[in-house]
Amino acid sequence: MIVDTLTIARELKAADLPAGQAEAIAAAIGRSVSETAATKVDLDLLRHELKADIEKVRNQLLLWFVSTQIALGGLMIALIKL
Repeated sequence: MIVDTLTIARELKAADLPAGQAEAIAAAIGRSVSETAATKVDLDLLRHELKADIEKVRNQLLLWFVSTQIALGGLMIALIKL
């Protein structure tokens, strides 16, 4: 994300803030936003990680479901033989 620090500094100067303070505040805002904002690469990486996590959970649920069905089938057979 690009922050227009020059415009921020001009607006702060227009609000009667001394030039040095206005420029320092604008620079701090620019650094803060550029260091903390997610980039497209960050979002793509997160998307791939989430897809992998979802696939892992899906596989675990499928295994649980199949195991439960097998156990229920065995239980039904045992009950029928009683």
